[in-house]
Amino acid sequence: MTQKTALQVVGSQTMHCAGCERAVTFTLSQLPGVKVITADHKTQVIEIVLTGDETDLEKVKAELDWIGYEVKLV
Repeated sequence: MTQKTALQVVGSQTMHCAGCERAVTFTLSQLPGVKVITADHKTQVIEIVLTGDETDLEKVKAELDWIGYEVKLV
């Protein structure tokens, strides 16, 4: 099962630069089943591809919250 998902960063803390994009990409790459990650600080959109059942959207949201980003499904 492959699921492509887009998340919008909302709230007071947003991605400001390429460093923020790298932090998001690195954090999510540590989760099993997350195969493709694209973070764009200009649009505040994070696109991911989940494969398998190891990680679900709630785990992704929890990891992003842990590094300071509140997100909503686009």
